[in-house]
Amino acid sequence: MGAQTVRLDGTPGILGAACVAGRKEGAGPLGASCDFIYDDTSLGGSSWEKAESLMQKEALQRAAAKSNVSPNEIEFIFAGDLLNQCIGTTFGLVEFARPFYGLYGACSTMAESLSLAAMMIDGGFAARAAAITSSHFCSAERQYRLPLEYGGQRAPTAQWTVTGAGAVILAQDSPGPYITHVTTGVMVDAGIKDANNMGAAMAPEDGIIDP
Repeated sequence: MGAQTVRLDGTPGILGAACVAGRKEGAGPLGASCDFIYDDTSLGGSSWEKAESLMQKEALQRAAAKSNVSPNEIEFIFAGDLLNQCIGTTFGLVEFARPFYGLYGACSTMAESLSLAAMMIDGGFAARAAAITSSHFCSAERQYRLPLEYGGQRAPTAQWTVTGAGAVILAQDSPGPYITHVTTGVMVDAGIKDANNMGAAMAPEDGIIDP
C-alpha cells in the first residue's frame, strides 16, 4: 500500500505483554502500567549492563506467563537494546536458545521488533514470535554521553533514558488486539548538530521533515 506500508492479511495479534522498569519510572505517570518495579538500578548485579540483561529476561518470562505459553513455544525472538553488539539482549536471552534476530533501532526498536515479528507470522513462517526491547539509563550514559562516575553536569536539553524492558508475544491465534498494517520509516537528516539534544532530531518543530 504505497511506498512504505504493507497490509497484513493474516491478522497476527498480541497474546500477552509485560513491562518491568526502574524506581524512577515506577514513580512516574506510567508506573501503574508496569508489571514489576525494581528498587535497585543494578538489580543486585555487578554492573548496569548485567542489570539490563536481567530486565530483558524477566520481561520475556512475564510476557510468556501472561500469554500461557512456554518460552520454548516461541519460534522467533526479535529483540534489541542500546548497547554495542546488543549485549544486553544477547546475555539476557541466551539461555532461552530460541531463533534470534538482534535489532538496533534506538527509540524505534520496539516498533521495529513488533513489525518484523508480525510480518514473520503473517508470512506463515511462525505461529508465535516475541518482540522485546530494553534500555537502562546508567548503561546508556556510559556508552553515549558522560559516564555517571565522571560526575559531569548534564546539559539542560539532555534526555533521560528509560530504565526498563518490555516484551510482547505475538501469535496467529491471538484474540487481539491485532497488527493489521506496518509502516516503515525512511532515514532523513534533520540537520541537528547538538549531540545533547536528540529530541530535536526525532521531533522537529514543524513536525514534518522533507527528505
